[in-house]
Amino acid sequence: MDKRLALLIEDYLSSVASAVRLLEENGIARPKSNDAWACNEVPQTGVLAGGVKYFKHGFGCAVHLKGGSVDFDFGANGETNGFDIWRLSNFADERLAQYGFTSEKELEACFKAEVEAGSIIYSGYILHYLRENAA
Repeated sequence: MDKRLALLIEDYLSSVASAVRLLEENGIARPKSNDAWACNEVPQTGVLAGGVKYFKHGFGCAVHLKGGSVDFDFGANGETNGFDIWRLSNFADERLAQYGFTSEKELEACFKAEVEAGSIIYSGYILHYLRENAA
């Protein structure tokens, strides 16, 4: 796996974990599936402890953490370790160069190369997973 992409994915998944933990600490339960999330009664927008805002959408949520925003979708079985190129690019945002990428095109090419190499597995619907985390 390309080290730059591995670091970006690691940071993204760490932020997702922090966001999910914060949601849970504020009484918003982790769903058993993406459908369960989409159909729950959680308000579409809200403010969590510490003034952290969230926006619930479809199968996922955008959480505006102090270190930056993270947008994620829950997987078919409620997994939180999925990602896609759009989410990674948005997460990196202005910090793309800090991960060693000169452009979004370079990041996308690197992502596609890792999918072709088999280190990133496509779920069949939006999300991708690291091979070691794929079901």
